[in-house]
Amino acid sequence: MALSRLARDFAAEINYHDWSDAPYRLDRAGHQRDHDRHNATPDVLNQAETDNVRTNVMWVVAQVLGHADPNFDVFEFAEWCGVDTRTSAGRARSGHIPAGLRHDLETGALARPGDPEVWDEDAPAAPSPVDTRPDQVGTAAQRARTWPADPNTPGFVTARSRNIHRSLDCVKYTHSVHVARTRGRTVHPPVWTTTGAARGNQKGICSHCWS
Repeated sequence: MALSRLARDFAAEINYHDWSDAPYRLDRAGHQRDHDRHNATPDVLNQAETDNVRTNVMWVVAQVLGHADPNFDVFEFAEWCGVDTRTSAGRARSGHIPAGLRHDLETGALARPGDPEVWDEDAPAAPSPVDTRPDQVGTAAQRARTWPADPNTPGFVTARSRNIHRSLDCVKYTHSVHVARTRGRTVHPPVWTTTGAARGNQKGICSHCWS
């Protein structure tokens, strides 16, 4: 999904700024060391150190943008910022990119920005935008699997799951959560329901939970 205009503007500014002498002087946004001439500092970061500074700045901004937008893609944002998202072996979408963001331990979503100890609980933050993508439905094959005879059999679904699951420990469900977090995607909370209701909503049934 495309980045928002605000995210693109943040990324453009982070990418444009010259971070190579960031610890040694104050300068305006969009600083370029090449323009300093005789005012240039004698100290300068090497390329790896400069990349580390840029990546840290990217993560701080991504924490806020990702918390506000459930469709935010941290990999796309990092690339727009000029951050290398590959693994050391050159493979795409390194896991260290989403690992730089804080997640809520209960929901798996990106954690609220700032220090929890200074949040004003009397004035809670406005809710984040709702993920407006349509709920996933099961494929024809998933819906055709054998369902429990009792339509009141408990299980859970999420907005983005195609199947109803019986247990939070289901290997297929836990794998999908791991993949979503690794790719910087929103992890939607489980919603407990029944197999009958899930079937009525066109969900499939997990082949691992009901094998």
